[in-house]
Amino acid sequence: MKKLITTALLTTLCTISAAALATPIAMTGAFASSDLANNNYSAVFSGKSFLPTDYTVNSLAYSFSFRDDGADTFMTSAPVSTGSSMTGWRPHTAVSFARYLTNYATVNRTGQQESAALSIGDVVLGTGSTALTESSKTTSSPLHAKYEGKGCFYNHCYGFYTKSWTDTTTITRDYTGAFTISGIISNQSIIDELLRSDQLTLNLKVAGDLILTNSQLLLDYTEVVASAEVPEPSSILLALAGLAGLGAVRRRSKRATV
Repeated sequence: MKKLITTALLTTLCTISAAALATPIAMTGAFASSDLANNNYSAVFSGKSFLPTDYTVNSLAYSFSFRDDGADTFMTSAPVSTGSSMTGWRPHTAVSFARYLTNYATVNRTGQQESAALSIGDVVLGTGSTALTESSKTTSSPLHAKYEGKGCFYNHCYGFYTKSWTDTTTITRDYTGAFTISGIISNQSIIDELLRSDQLTLNLKVAGDLILTNSQLLLDYTEVVASAEVPEPSSILLALAGLAGLGAVRRRSKRATV
Protein backbone atom coordinates (compact mmCIF):
# COMPACT_ATOMS: atom_id res chain seq x y z
CA MET A 1 0.00 0.00 0.00
CA LYS A 2 2.83 2.43 0.86
CA LYS A 3 4.42 1.75 -2.51
CA LEU A 4 1.12 2.46 -4.25
CA ILE A 5 0.68 5.82 -2.48
CA THR A 6 4.29 6.85 -3.21
CA THR A 7 3.87 6.06 -6.90
CA ALA A 8 0.65 8.07 -7.08
CA LEU A 9 2.22 11.14 -5.45
CA LEU A 10 5.20 11.06 -7.81
CA THR A 11 2.86 10.85 -10.77
CA THR A 12 0.92 13.88 -9.53
CA LEU A 13 4.07 15.99 -9.01
CA CYS A 14 5.42 15.14 -12.43
CA THR A 15 2.34 16.59 -14.10
CA ILE A 16 3.14 20.10 -12.79
CA SER A 17 4.32 22.36 -15.60
CA ALA A 18 7.64 24.22 -15.15
CA ALA A 19 8.77 27.54 -16.65
CA ALA A 20 12.15 29.29 -16.55
CA LEU A 21 12.56 32.62 -14.84
CA ALA A 22 12.17 35.77 -16.93
CA THR A 23 15.36 36.35 -18.92
CA PRO A 24 16.52 39.59 -20.60
CA ILE A 25 18.46 39.56 -23.87
CA ALA A 26 20.19 42.56 -25.42
CA MET A 27 18.78 43.50 -28.79
CA THR A 28 21.16 44.40 -31.59
CA GLY A 29 21.16 47.84 -33.17
CA ALA A 30 22.75 51.24 -32.70
CA PHE A 31 22.52 54.84 -33.86
CA ALA A 32 24.94 55.69 -36.65
CA SER A 33 27.09 57.99 -34.50
CA SER A 34 27.64 58.78 -30.84
CA ASP A 35 28.16 62.49 -31.66
CA LEU A 36 24.70 63.99 -31.96
CA ALA A 37 23.84 67.57 -32.85
CA ASN A 38 20.56 69.35 -33.69
CA ASN A 39 19.06 66.59 -35.79
CA ASN A 40 16.71 63.63 -35.94
CA TYR A 41 18.19 60.13 -35.77
CA SER A 42 16.79 56.62 -36.07
CA ALA A 43 18.08 53.12 -35.35
CA VAL A 44 16.60 49.68 -36.04
CA PHE A 45 16.86 47.06 -33.28
CA SER A 46 16.23 43.32 -33.61
CA GLY A 47 16.52 40.27 -31.40
CA LYS A 48 13.86 37.71 -32.33
CA SER A 49 16.52 35.28 -33.52
CA PHE A 50 17.83 34.98 -29.95
CA LEU A 51 14.49 33.73 -28.61
CA PRO A 52 13.91 30.02 -27.88
CA THR A 53 11.22 27.93 -29.57
CA ASP A 54 8.60 28.42 -26.86
CA TYR A 55 8.52 31.77 -25.08
CA THR A 56 6.39 34.58 -23.78
CA VAL A 57 7.58 38.18 -24.20
CA ASN A 58 6.98 40.20 -21.06
CA SER A 59 8.35 43.66 -21.86
CA LEU A 60 11.09 45.77 -23.41
CA ALA A 61 13.43 47.80 -21.21
CA TYR A 62 15.38 50.70 -22.69
CA SER A 63 18.16 52.92 -21.39
CA PHE A 64 19.97 55.64 -23.36
CA SER A 65 22.54 57.89 -21.67
CA PHE A 66 23.89 61.23 -22.89
CA ARG A 67 26.32 63.92 -21.80
CA ASP A 68 27.16 67.44 -22.86
CA ASP A 69 30.06 67.60 -25.31
CA GLY A 70 31.55 70.56 -23.40
CA ALA A 71 31.84 72.82 -26.45
CA ASP A 72 28.92 75.18 -25.97
CA THR A 73 28.43 78.42 -27.85
CA PHE A 74 27.42 81.32 -25.59
CA MET A 75 25.32 84.40 -26.29
CA THR A 76 26.64 87.46 -24.43
CA SER A 77 24.52 90.53 -23.81
CA ALA A 78 25.75 94.12 -23.78
CA PRO A 79 26.52 95.54 -20.31
CA VAL A 80 23.44 96.88 -18.55
CA SER A 81 23.91 99.62 -15.94
CA THR A 82 22.46 98.71 -12.56
CA GLY A 83 23.35 101.82 -10.54
CA SER A 84 26.25 103.57 -8.84
CA SER A 85 27.56 104.71 -5.46
CA MET A 86 29.89 107.53 -4.39
CA THR A 87 31.83 108.32 -1.25
CA GLY A 88 32.28 111.81 0.19
CA TRP A 89 35.43 113.87 -0.21
CA ARG A 90 38.41 112.31 1.48
CA PRO A 91 42.01 113.48 1.87
CA HIS A 92 43.98 111.89 -0.88
CA THR A 93 47.39 113.50 -0.53
CA ALA A 94 48.69 116.49 1.38
CA VAL A 95 47.48 118.78 -1.39
CA SER A 96 44.35 117.02 -2.76
CA PHE A 97 40.98 115.54 -1.91
CA ALA A 98 39.16 112.78 -3.81
CA ARG A 99 35.78 111.15 -3.92
CA TYR A 100 35.25 107.65 -5.29
CA LEU A 101 32.51 106.76 -7.77
CA THR A 102 31.66 103.10 -8.41
CA ASN A 103 29.42 102.26 -11.36
CA TYR A 104 27.73 98.88 -11.52
CA ALA A 105 26.85 96.86 -14.63
CA THR A 106 25.68 93.34 -15.44
CA VAL A 107 26.45 91.13 -18.43
CA ASN A 108 24.46 87.95 -19.12
CA ARG A 109 26.26 85.06 -20.76
CA THR A 110 23.98 82.16 -21.65
CA GLY A 111 24.72 78.79 -23.20
CA GLN A 112 22.36 76.48 -25.06
CA GLN A 113 20.44 73.77 -23.25
CA GLU A 114 20.90 70.32 -24.79
CA SER A 115 17.97 67.90 -24.88
CA ALA A 116 16.88 64.60 -26.39
CA ALA A 117 13.51 62.93 -26.99
CA LEU A 118 13.21 59.18 -27.61
CA SER A 119 10.16 57.80 -29.43
CA ILE A 120 8.66 54.92 -31.38
CA GLY A 121 6.53 56.39 -34.13
CA ASP A 122 4.24 58.88 -32.44
CA VAL A 123 4.76 57.38 -28.98
CA VAL A 124 7.24 59.41 -26.92
CA LEU A 125 9.14 57.09 -24.59
CA GLY A 126 10.92 59.81 -22.64
CA THR A 127 12.82 63.08 -22.70
CA GLY A 128 15.85 64.50 -20.91
CA SER A 129 18.09 67.56 -20.87
CA THR A 130 21.29 68.92 -19.41
CA ALA A 131 21.05 70.75 -16.08
CA LEU A 132 21.43 74.48 -15.48
CA THR A 133 24.53 75.71 -13.66
CA GLU A 134 25.00 79.37 -12.77
CA SER A 135 28.10 81.31 -11.78
CA SER A 136 29.16 84.95 -11.60
CA LYS A 137 32.40 86.88 -11.76
CA THR A 138 33.02 90.59 -11.13
CA THR A 139 35.77 92.58 -12.81
CA SER A 140 36.69 96.28 -12.49
CA SER A 141 37.53 98.65 -15.29
CA PRO A 142 40.71 100.82 -15.04
CA LEU A 143 40.57 103.74 -12.60
CA HIS A 144 39.67 107.07 -14.15
CA ALA A 145 40.57 110.36 -12.40
CA LYS A 146 38.69 113.53 -13.22
CA TYR A 147 39.92 116.92 -12.00
CA GLU A 148 37.08 118.86 -10.41
CA GLY A 149 38.94 122.12 -9.58
CA LYS A 150 40.81 123.77 -6.74
CA GLY A 151 39.65 124.97 -3.35
CA CYS A 152 41.60 127.05 -0.82
CA PHE A 153 41.03 126.99 2.93
CA TYR A 154 43.03 128.81 5.58
CA ASN A 155 45.75 129.73 3.11
CA HIS A 156 45.98 126.14 1.91
CA CYS A 157 44.85 125.18 -1.57
CA TYR A 158 43.79 121.68 -2.54
CA GLY A 159 43.00 119.92 -5.79
CA PHE A 160 39.71 117.97 -5.98
CA TYR A 161 39.37 114.80 -8.05
CA THR A 162 36.62 112.30 -8.79
CA LYS A 163 38.07 108.84 -9.20
CA SER A 164 35.69 106.39 -10.90
CA TRP A 165 35.57 102.85 -12.25
CA THR A 166 32.95 100.26 -13.23
CA ASP A 167 32.37 96.94 -11.52
CA THR A 168 30.95 94.58 -14.15
CA THR A 169 29.36 91.33 -12.97
CA THR A 170 29.16 88.63 -15.63
CA ILE A 171 26.47 86.04 -14.89
CA THR A 172 27.10 82.79 -16.77
CA ARG A 173 24.24 80.35 -17.21
CA ASP A 174 25.46 77.10 -18.66
CA TYR A 175 23.75 73.75 -19.24
CA THR A 176 26.03 70.82 -18.54
CA GLY A 177 26.16 67.29 -17.19
CA ALA A 178 24.68 63.95 -18.15
CA PHE A 179 21.21 62.42 -18.22
CA THR A 180 19.53 59.12 -19.04
CA ILE A 181 16.25 58.29 -20.75
CA SER A 182 15.03 54.91 -19.51
CA GLY A 183 11.86 52.95 -18.93
CA ILE A 184 9.89 49.81 -19.75
CA ILE A 185 7.69 49.20 -22.80
CA SER A 186 4.71 46.95 -22.05
CA ASN A 187 2.52 48.15 -24.93
CA GLN A 188 1.37 44.91 -26.56
CA SER A 189 1.03 46.42 -30.05
CA ILE A 190 4.70 47.48 -30.01
CA ILE A 191 5.77 44.04 -28.79
CA ASP A 192 3.62 42.33 -31.44
CA GLU A 193 5.21 44.45 -34.17
CA LEU A 194 8.68 43.42 -33.01
CA LEU A 195 7.70 39.73 -32.96
CA ARG A 196 6.14 40.02 -36.42
CA SER A 197 8.93 41.82 -38.29
CA ASP A 198 11.92 41.42 -35.93
CA GLN A 199 12.48 45.17 -36.35
CA LEU A 200 11.85 47.97 -33.90
CA THR A 201 12.72 51.49 -35.05
CA LEU A 202 13.61 54.03 -32.36
CA ASN A 203 13.71 57.73 -33.17
CA LEU A 204 15.84 60.30 -31.40
CA LYS A 205 15.38 64.07 -31.65
CA VAL A 206 18.40 66.03 -30.40
CA ALA A 207 18.75 69.74 -29.68
CA GLY A 208 22.24 71.06 -29.02
CA ASP A 209 25.43 69.00 -29.04
CA LEU A 210 25.34 65.71 -27.16
CA ILE A 211 27.42 62.56 -26.91
CA LEU A 212 25.57 59.24 -26.65
CA THR A 213 27.50 57.33 -23.97
CA ASN A 214 25.35 54.21 -23.64
CA SER A 215 22.43 52.60 -25.47
CA GLN A 216 20.65 49.43 -24.45
CA LEU A 217 17.39 47.76 -25.37
CA LEU A 218 16.59 44.58 -23.44
CA LEU A 219 13.92 42.08 -24.47
CA ASP A 220 12.51 40.40 -21.38
CA TYR A 221 10.94 36.98 -22.06
CA THR A 222 9.97 33.77 -20.26
CA GLU A 223 10.94 30.44 -21.82
CA VAL A 224 8.39 27.64 -21.49
CA VAL A 225 10.33 24.43 -20.76
CA ALA A 226 7.40 22.04 -20.16
CA SER A 227 3.84 22.03 -21.44
CA ALA A 228 2.09 19.47 -19.19
CA GLU A 229 -1.06 20.76 -17.53
CA VAL A 230 -1.04 21.61 -13.85
CA PRO A 231 -3.71 19.60 -11.98
CA GLU A 232 -6.21 21.59 -10.00
CA PRO A 233 -6.04 21.29 -6.17
CA SER A 234 -9.46 19.60 -6.14
CA SER A 235 -8.16 16.87 -8.48
CA ILE A 236 -5.19 16.18 -6.18
CA LEU A 237 -7.48 15.95 -3.11
CA LEU A 238 -9.82 13.59 -4.99
CA ALA A 239 -6.90 11.35 -5.93
CA LEU A 240 -5.67 11.23 -2.32
CA ALA A 241 -9.19 10.45 -1.08
CA GLY A 242 -9.43 7.59 -3.55
CA LEU A 243 -6.10 6.17 -2.39
CA ALA A 244 -7.24 6.38 1.22
CA GLY A 245 -10.44 4.49 0.31
CA LEU A 246 -8.44 1.74 -1.38
CA GLY A 247 -6.36 1.38 1.76
CA ALA A 248 -9.45 0.99 3.94
CA VAL A 249 -10.88 -1.69 1.67
CA ARG A 250 -7.59 -3.57 1.72
CA ARG A 251 -7.46 -3.52 5.54
CA ARG A 252 -11.03 -4.90 5.78
CA SER A 253 -10.09 -7.69 3.35
CA LYS A 254 -7.19 -8.69 5.48
CA ARG A 255 -9.37 -8.88 8.63
CA ALA A 256 -11.94 -10.95 6.78
CA THR A 257 -9.36 -13.60 5.86
CA VAL A 258 -7.87 -13.97 9.33
